[in-house]
Amino acid sequence: RDSCDSAIDELLPIHRVPQDDPLPAAALHAGWRALGWWLVGTSRAMLTLARRHAVDRVQFGRHISSFQAIRHRLAEALVAVEGAEATLQAAAECDEDPGLAALLAKAAAGQAALTTARHCQQVLGGIGFTAEHPLHHHIKRSLILDGLLGSARELTRQAGKTLVTTGSAPRLAQL
Repeated sequence: RDSCDSAIDELLPIHRVPQDDPLPAAALHAGWRALGWWLVGTSRAMLTLARRHAVDRVQFGRHISSFQAIRHRLAEALVAVEGAEATLQAAAECDEDPGLAALLAKAAAGQAALTTARHCQQVLGGIGFTAEHPLHHHIKRSLILDGLLGSARELTRQAGKTLVTTGSAPRLAQL
């Protein structure tokens, strides 16, 4: 394998796989889980940046963290990230259908990262669009990671087809 330099984010360890070299199923499942954890990590970093901004920024004589709309955006992003993390942990322990569990975990993490990016961008406002603020690195990273080995949308469709074909879903949690 030859290494591939990412023009957008040099911290991502991306490698080319020859087209004629099929990826073993276990490697694909591990890749989905690994990408999911990267997505959760960058989502948490975006939440930290947005929270810090909301606590520090004063508008109309009040910290913007006191505004209900800001709190709702941050809460929705946090719920998405926590759900993705729980799905990833369950996928790591799933014996019933580890492939489908890993696929669902990567899809959940990708969707959580996109939701978090959208909400954090709104919380940060104009400063989040600037090159001086680190948020843009995390947004780019989220978009890249979500697209690798299937986007959240693609994997959700694939999971739906698999569930219809098999007629059952893996147990991701003991209730």
